[in-house]
Amino acid sequence: MEWTRAPGAEHCISPDELLIETRARVSTDAVLTLDRKDADFSIIGRIEPRAEGFRTELVLRDAVGRPLGKRTFELSARSCRALDDSLIVALVLLVETPRVRNAVHGRGSDELVELSPLPRWQSPEGARLAPLPLPSAPQGRPWTLELGLGGSAALGFMPSPTVGPTLFGLVRPPRFVPIVVRATAYPFGVEQATVPGEGIVVRGFLGGAEVCPLGLARSDVEVHICGGAHLAALQAQPIGPRSNVGGLVFGVLPLRVEGRVRLGAVSAYAAATARFSPTSPSFKYFAPGGEERTSFAVPWLTSELAVGLVWHTLP
Repeated sequence: MEWTRAPGAEHCISPDELLIETRARVSTDAVLTLDRKDADFSIIGRIEPRAEGFRTELVLRDAVGRPLGKRTFELSARSCRALDDSLIVALVLLVETPRVRNAVHGRGSDELVELSPLPRWQSPEGARLAPLPLPSAPQGRPWTLELGLGGSAALGFMPSPTVGPTLFGLVRPPRFVPIVVRATAYPFGVEQATVPGEGIVVRGFLGGAEVCPLGLARSDVEVHICGGAHLAALQAQPIGPRSNVGGLVFGVLPLRVEGRVRLGAVSAYAAATARFSPTSPSFKYFAPGGEERTSFAVPWLTSELAVGLVWHTLP
């Protein structure tokens, strides 16, 4: 199978996803792959945007490249993901045609029933049919880049709940899971009192990388599950003459669930993140009498809620 997404259709179903969904519905004795080596039949598919939606064409060819039939359909929709089910059904019907099924079981091939056969080509006596070149191997989906900007609310990461801006970039390499680089700042000072007239004002920052191995896309809605490693920093400014400047730098492990709704060229997102802080660092102070006490300790589990927008910048 070869699947091409024309410019403007880069966010349509990918070759790998289309292959997985089709494999799940065809007979188990038929081998469907993106590798054309030793293939008995080829299915060449293409999707392209039109003025009012998207147009899809699927062509079935034999081992020497002769077309055996074609299916073409169009859909008036803002998102080509609405075509997913129709595409998968059309592919299943092509794979399950009598000619393909007979080839799988080693029987003589019959003419197609579901698709109108092309007129037979009559070659002169003694002439040999020169094999036509098979389509080139599919290139897969191109690299894509997305930029996101939003607001974040931190719960537990600082002495009391606070908010701040968040910025991230998401790269989707071909044949690999999405990779995210994210940074969040909490610039508004949060006070933590110790003894009367003393204490600290805390500000925070987080940044790091994530991968998103799990995802679901249906029409204009996407869900991503991401995990990774971040570096966190908390800075404390003193309140009162006996308090001191302090700083904490430590690692956190985020687990993020993000939902998106596509709105034309941008997507709106909402996300919930659980952050694990294995070291649970803390600020210390000395109480009257010299006893060391904890001013604020980062819990081993904190959370974040975020909303914002995503721009699809590349391609």
